[in-house]
Amino acid sequence: MRYRREEMTGTRPRVLLCILCLALVLWHASAWAVPEISGLKAADVTTSSFSLVWMSDVTGDPEVQVFSDSAMTKEMTDKVSILPMPASIAIAEAARLKGNMKILVSGLSASTAYYVRAVMRDPQNPANIGYSPIISITTASRIQPYTLGGNGTKAVSNDLAAFETYIRPSSNELVPGLGDLVIMETDSSPYPISAFVGETVTAPEGLLDLNNLFGTDGMSLDISGGEKLIFTVYRGGMLSSLTHYRRIPENGRMVYVSGPVKGFFADINLDRNVNETDFERFREHYRTAADAEFFNPDFDFIEDTNNRVDARDFSRFSREYGRTDVE
Repeated sequence: MRYRREEMTGTRPRVLLCILCLALVLWHASAWAVPEISGLKAADVTTSSFSLVWMSDVTGDPEVQVFSDSAMTKEMTDKVSILPMPASIAIAEAARLKGNMKILVSGLSASTAYYVRAVMRDPQNPANIGYSPIISITTASRIQPYTLGGNGTKAVSNDLAAFETYIRPSSNELVPGLGDLVIMETDSSPYPISAFVGETVTAPEGLLDLNNLFGTDGMSLDISGGEKLIFTVYRGGMLSSLTHYRRIPENGRMVYVSGPVKGFFADINLDRNVNETDFERFREHYRTAADAEFFNPDFDFIEDTNNRVDARDFSRFSREYGRTDVE
């Protein structure tokens, strides 16, 4: 009995010490956790400005640092204009609560490389600061509203693209989708363009100005129609986003709002082939339901009441697998 009591006496302090150490580790991790910066992109790059967009797991105010060199020895943040977006107070608050961040940097020179990183401070503990990797952005060279045609010049009049974001059935947002951030990319442009849902248009749509697209030569991009577009919607929450593939309608040479169009349903990435790449994207969404964080209606091929990506959708997809040159 004496041996048993001594054994217990020696064990209890060790258990208490382990508990204290675990509590200390958890406290230390919490106290020094830095805000996460996810999905960082340079967008809306013109001859004199660009935007930086990202998602964060905190609701703090976004910041950026701008440098003229990649080594970050020549900071010029105070020499340029820094403007948090959007201008609408209601949309800005909705975006901030979701962790969707966007800052417009202007007052720049054309055809010039800048180096920039995003900064997030934890509002609960300002000493906790998250920094993104530094990225390089080169401003466009020249806005060219006209291109040479058979009889001289013709006007480049790209459309406004209105993209409607997906709203989950259980959403309890007062204005569904408000504050979501839509990012649109095309293979012809090195940088995407972006817009907040509800900005100059009714939510849950985001309105993107295709005239702000510039080509790889730094000149204004002439959109003729049929180009593949990739829409990424930053929704916040669990740093979640949805990706959608669309094509732009034919350009009518008059500025108007147009909705991007879907391609053949099984050709998910619009490369005109139904292959393993499409299957891999479908597999990632298989068995997701309408209220799931990553449910994407583009993969719910059969319109029914269950609102799930299920075996019937897979069966329809599999019948098209292997097709080429689809429209």
